[in-house]
Amino acid sequence: MTTEHLHTDNFDFNSSSQTFFADASELGWKPGLIPARIALTSVKTGKVISFKLNFIEEDGSLKFEAWNPTNWRGVKIHVFND
Repeated sequence: MTTEHLHTDNFDFNSSSQTFFADASELGWKPGLIPARIALTSVKTGKVISFKLNFIEEDGSLKFEAWNPTNWRGVKIHVFND
């Protein structure tokens, strides 16, 4: 499985839904090359949390859930298929 290493500054953040979000093209992802895992590094703290691909919506948007949500409870990643 492919792990993509990204930083929180690669995303916008919606604090009400606790979701990092970005367009796939902004992340440099090519069509058909979808990472199954994301290692997300906080620019503020340097802490790394791993996310796994949880769901692909009908429009091709990707939703990732934290592997160990203890410290980042409820935080998600949503990558839009643009």
